[in-house]
Amino acid sequence: MAYKKFSWLKSAVLVAGIGGFPFDAYSDSALEDALTGFDEEVLSGSASELEDALLAFEEEAPISDAKVALSSPKIERNPLQVSGQLSFNSNYAYQANAPKIGDSDYRGFTKSQLAGLLEFDYKISPSWQAKLELKGFVDAIYSMKGRNRYSDDTLTTYESELEVGEGYLQGSLSENLDIKVGRQIVVWGKSDSIRVTDVMNPLDNRELGLVDIENLRLPVLMTRLDYYHQAWQFSVLAQHEHRDPKEAAVNSEYFPSSVLPIPPGFQFPDIPASTMQLDETTFSFAADGRFSGWDLSLYAGRFQDSRWHFTNGVTERDYGLFNMLGVSTNVMVDAWLLKAEMAVLSELQYNTVPEDKTRVDLLLGFEYKGIRDTTISLEVADRYLIDYQPIMKNLPDFVDEHELQTALRVLYNFNHDRATLGYLGQYFGNTFEKGGFHRAWLEYELTHSVNVTGGMIDYFGGDNPMLDAMRNNDKLFIEAKYFF
Repeated sequence: MAYKKFSWLKSAVLVAGIGGFPFDAYSDSALEDALTGFDEEVLSGSASELEDALLAFEEEAPISDAKVALSSPKIERNPLQVSGQLSFNSNYAYQANAPKIGDSDYRGFTKSQLAGLLEFDYKISPSWQAKLELKGFVDAIYSMKGRNRYSDDTLTTYESELEVGEGYLQGSLSENLDIKVGRQIVVWGKSDSIRVTDVMNPLDNRELGLVDIENLRLPVLMTRLDYYHQAWQFSVLAQHEHRDPKEAAVNSEYFPSSVLPIPPGFQFPDIPASTMQLDETTFSFAADGRFSGWDLSLYAGRFQDSRWHFTNGVTERDYGLFNMLGVSTNVMVDAWLLKAEMAVLSELQYNTVPEDKTRVDLLLGFEYKGIRDTTISLEVADRYLIDYQPIMKNLPDFVDEHELQTALRVLYNFNHDRATLGYLGQYFGNTFEKGGFHRAWLEYELTHSVNVTGGMIDYFGGDNPMLDAMRNNDKLFIEAKYFF
């Protein structure tokens, strides 16, 4: 009934009368008469203007698209995003010996480097994007100390550089199939400090121990297809470029050939510049499974070696190709992350023997996060040479049948994760008798855009001639980064 529908008017007026007027201002009969008038008006016309107006309020009015557009304007994002960083790096060698006559002086300050990185990310469509990196550095220390005191090889290697980093196009060909073409970095394996199955990209080895492996990988030109099925990702990679590692300059502080036990007058030949030829494309395959509490990865392919060997007698140096079959796994147990990797490498070339060799690399390790704000990681790798010959212990190979490498990493985060105190130790040999290094550092986030890192690295010598020659290269280092 319309009367019941609008009986709230009677109650509203009654409340208003109680709240705003004295009780004796109107008698009950007068109030009833007044309210009766309202009831009669409503009852007298069921389709009255008041009912129409109230019914209009009951119906939810649709909001026009124009109003939505005005209230929530659509923000068009620029498809091209530019970012990067500028950094200043400096080293101070506090234990370097005085140089021999004719050698460069690596005492005191050995680096005053300004470096830059530009990243261009272009969003072509929701499923396609492109990336390009430009990076380089200039080190003023050589001009400050006198460029004529350094070899051409040292100046070419350390004074300045400008190059293209990663540069690729990637997108989806279908719901389960992705493609990525260009210079890129592919990380295999589970280790954070030791390479076993992580053999796809060469490394920048110009400054042993000063830079973490995650910042040492060099991108190479390849085409990559990734297919996703349930818990598995299957990858096929065609590597079009076999890029040489970046090695320390001969007779520099990181390759002190003058103190190595080599024949007098012997000169290390240069490595010919590598050329990219598509008919030398090699292929590799990977399968990655992710499961509850553990994962499993399988690898196979042909790659460029990270060790050089002499060719044409001893007149040239070159990096050969080898085959690899590998497997790696992670298992999570409470606060422990257990790691294991194994790789079988065949067709390895050495200098002291004419035959190709096969090597089996095995890594075991763990990562522990049971202590608040602290991560402890320990990894041990054994590289076992099948059909080892004792002559391989001599230079320039100086390898044993079993080559052990141990890495200990400790990270402590504090000040609301704005600061990190870290330690990394790399030790070679069963009892670390071959040498290694310790590196300790403190990284602090001054602002959202500025990071500062300072620390020290201490080398210790041993049976390995190269590491023993570097035992006095201990340094203090500092790096300031500005991100934009």
